[in-house]
Order: sequence, then C-alpha cells, then structure tokens
Amino acid sequence: MFDQITFNKAEGGRTDKKITLLGLTTCSFCKKGKQFLDDNGFSYDYLFLDKIDPEVKKKMKEEFSEKFNKRLSYPTLIIDNEEILTGFIRIAWEQELLGEE
Repeated sequence: MFDQITFNKAEGGRTDKKITLLGLTTCSFCKKGKQFLDDNGFSYDYLFLDKIDPEVKKKMKEEFSEKFNKRLSYPTLIIDNEEILTGFIRIAWEQELLGEE
C-alpha cells in the first residue's frame, strides 16, 4: 500500500536519511514536526492521512501495524524504513536526526 500512494515531497539540503512523515492536517503536533524538518533543512516525504480515501487510509494503517508492530499515531516519523518516532517530542527528534544530546 505504501508503494501505491503518492507522497508529497519536501526538498531540503539534508538527504542522508530517508524520512517519511505521516500526519493529519488538523494535528498541531504534526504541523510542529513538519516545521522542525523544514527548519532543519531535511528532504522528506510526507502524507496527511485525512486527505486520502478512507479505504486507502485503513489499508495503510493495517500495513503499518504489520510492518512495524505498532499502531499508527500522529505524527509518525519513519527513518530509513526501519526506525519509528511517534509524537513530536523535540528532544527525541533532535537526538535522532541531528545527533544532539
């Protein structure tokens, strides 16, 4: 399902990690997470799940749960198709993406 969806792309200078952001347009934490990625110059793919067909959304959530053994919550950051950060917790995002302690 993930490979059948057209994700939006944000272009930035940092391309060392493959980053995918899953969120909702109505979620303030999703907006803050997206802004964090933009402010730090990351290239990433993103999708607001409230903007896609409900059946497609349901299938994406099922595939996400099967692949990552987690329930999808928002925002979710997928790094290099293997690591998951859920929720926008700035310090966790800084540690993982910027290497800051």
